[in-house]
Amino acid sequence: MLQSIRLEHFKCFERLRLPLMPLTLLTGLNAAGKSTVIQALTLLHQTLNENPGSNGLVLNGKDVSLGSADEVVDKISGRDNFTIGVDHDAGSVLWRMQVEANAMVAPFVIQPDHPPEALLQTLQTLTYISADRIGPRETYPASSSAQQTGVGAHGEYTPWFINEHEDLIIPRAMCSPDAPPPLKRQVEAWLASFFPGSAIEIEPLPRTSLLVMRMRTSAATNFHRMTNVGYGLSHVLPVITACLGAVGLAQREERIAPLVMVENPELHLHPAGQSAMGVFLARAAASGAQVIVETHSDHVLNGIRRAVKGVDGAPILMPDQVVIHFFQLRDDTGQRPQVISPIIDPQGNLDTWPQDFFDQYEKDLGSLIGW
Repeated sequence: MLQSIRLEHFKCFERLRLPLMPLTLLTGLNAAGKSTVIQALTLLHQTLNENPGSNGLVLNGKDVSLGSADEVVDKISGRDNFTIGVDHDAGSVLWRMQVEANAMVAPFVIQPDHPPEALLQTLQTLTYISADRIGPRETYPASSSAQQTGVGAHGEYTPWFINEHEDLIIPRAMCSPDAPPPLKRQVEAWLASFFPGSAIEIEPLPRTSLLVMRMRTSAATNFHRMTNVGYGLSHVLPVITACLGAVGLAQREERIAPLVMVENPELHLHPAGQSAMGVFLARAAASGAQVIVETHSDHVLNGIRRAVKGVDGAPILMPDQVVIHFFQLRDDTGQRPQVISPIIDPQGNLDTWPQDFFDQYEKDLGSLIGW
């Protein structure tokens, strides 16, 4: 499992060391650095998979595209290099990148010369779900297990992944009790927990590399084309599938804890669904995955708090398995920290509630009633 990430002179950070836990929640103001943390790990994943064995960081690939090297270096510090460091149970690694103007690849030196295999495997096999997920489509691309290991950064390979791994056995701790353990049945069961009565059917199109997915939203209706189904279902499906698939494949292949990173899991969800998503992600972390979540939803946060206090009478995660990081805009005077990390207790309470940390409801209510 990853213990922390370290950034130096990377985008909006001069220096940052961010602890990571089985469930890490990143929240805060826009343009404060949450996505930067996600991008740093995704860049390493992208480089290890698209350009293995080279000494150049792949800044533009299928998962993330950041432009030229001089666009990602911290401009305020005026440096011509940046560093991404990762601390893992098995050891630590630093990637030090040299920046050249307009260069689309950043040459790097890696320390130590022979990084721990477990750390590299964690980065190579991580699952990243972008906030820029695709909506309903008439058709979806197919792939092969040799080329594609997950649902795709935009969720575009979700139908293929479900079809390819339909019979993958999901660990009991991650299973919905309402369905047998194979992946497709579990995907449908968890989807139905968000949208009661929903189900999916997937059909490869003959003589093409495409699939058709249809969905129903009630047990009393037929299956519909995805373009006739709401955005909420198509945006939740990749998150559910990614988490289930990650823990299932890790168990089958006897791999170390899988890393799943999700941006804005609350997209197009009703508040009750957002809270349920927080509980679901906590369950994924309790089932052996390491989950990093970027969110603007207080409902997702409260779902995680409920998971710590207890759902159906039992806690899903212990407080020391959760870390919450609140990102603030950079203060060039150095007087204000860029990250504040409230501590959660066994009752789901937080020891501090910084200004602008999910307090807009109280501010608006105060304005409306004249506090």
